Amino acid sequence: MIWRGLHYSRQRLVLFELYCSIAILVLGVAPAGQYCLEQLIPPALVLNPMPIPAVHYFGYALPLLAVICLAGLGWRHSQATADSSLLEQVVAQLKAQPYLPFLLLGLGVLAQLSMPWLPPALRQVGHFGSMLFYVGSVHLLFWPGSWGIKAGTFVVLAAYLVYLTLSSTFFGDLLFWPLWLVLYAQVYYRWSLRALLLAGLAALVPVLFLLSFKYSYRAQVWDGKKHSFVHKLDAFQKAAQSQTQEPLLSPGWQKVLIRLNQGDHLAQVYAWVPRHEPYARGETLLTAIAASAVPRLFWPNKPGAGGEKIWYRFTGNKLLVSSMNIGIGGESYANFGPWLALLVVFGYVSGLRWIYLGMRQLALQWYPALWLWTPLVFGGLIDQENDFITQLNSGVKGIAFTLAMCWTLHKLCRYLGSLMNT
Repeated sequence: MIWRGLHYSRQRLVLFELYCSIAILVLGVAPAGQYCLEQLIPPALVLNPMPIPAVHYFGYALPLLAVICLAGLGWRHSQATADSSLLEQVVAQLKAQPYLPFLLLGLGVLAQLSMPWLPPALRQVGHFGSMLFYVGSVHLLFWPGSWGIKAGTFVVLAAYLVYLTLSSTFFGDLLFWPLWLVLYAQVYYRWSLRALLLAGLAALVPVLFLLSFKYSYRAQVWDGKKHSFVHKLDAFQKAAQSQTQEPLLSPGWQKVLIRLNQGDHLAQVYAWVPRHEPYARGETLLTAIAASAVPRLFWPNKPGAGGEKIWYRFTGNKLLVSSMNIGIGGESYANFGPWLALLVVFGYVSGLRWIYLGMRQLALQWYPALWLWTPLVFGGLIDQENDFITQLNSGVKGIAFTLAMCWTLHKLCRYLGSLMNT
């Protein structure tokens, strides 16, 4: 998947190569690494052993991965669609509307600052509004202004992103959004394969190192007290320094594997259903579809995202942290069994591909910069961790927010353009 993505990365945005690569990593490579680790070190030193034998797990997981790749990359083996014409239209739009990236950056910062004061009913809108900061960064990449201004702005944005990450202790945005910038930059600048491989290896080492001590850092600042940013920065430095002094098979490095190993969650579902819990026969999937389609205003008690009930029902274990979930593969299996689940996953991933192609076509025909909003729409959809209700909620609301914002910006820019021409 990585090689295919690199091969096509000069022609188009390799969204589904990324999607399939993540699936293979967290559902294939990481579980295989965990099984190997259990053979290499004493059982007492294994922090999180897999709950079922490897043959049982991979007997179900490998067909699931095959279906994800088949649906994500196109089962008809059609050639990649080049994004060159779309790229030209995006650049032309930003030449005509050079203020657009800075407008989005400003709106994003404003949304982030106003988040604590928003009522619960508007929290989701505020969340998407805060992501305008990152969407504006993607727009800035294609901005036709001087490189000095662009580079200086990116330095400020990077510093702000680091500040937000250390303050919140959640590192997802620090890893996710720079990756999206690289994907768009490759389509724009067409870096060589050697440059991409070297950059990937250079980024991989600090990412793995960061994952190895982030839990230790959180433990130091999640003590019920309010800490200043200086204190958090000092705690971050101490946690990083401590990790450099530990051996390779330290608990910190095992936690990297545990964090990547979404297959552990899938294995818990395989071990529990149907032995202790019968197949749900589509119950949770139908609930997720209804919950994503009906606003909470008309369904005050509708199920929310988070997965706590689904997790406990289909694994038999208490949820340790709120971000844990059984994923679409696990929920499909829990509803329909190992083989019908493959059809559900195939349909779901094919639906994601259809949505992206629809967005791309709409960008070509109506608003070219809509193509730059892909990260906001697909940010909650390209992982293998969340259940259907979480992913459908994120996808439906993300699409609605994106289309509403692009329509507003389209009208606003036309109005500003008419003022400038008078």
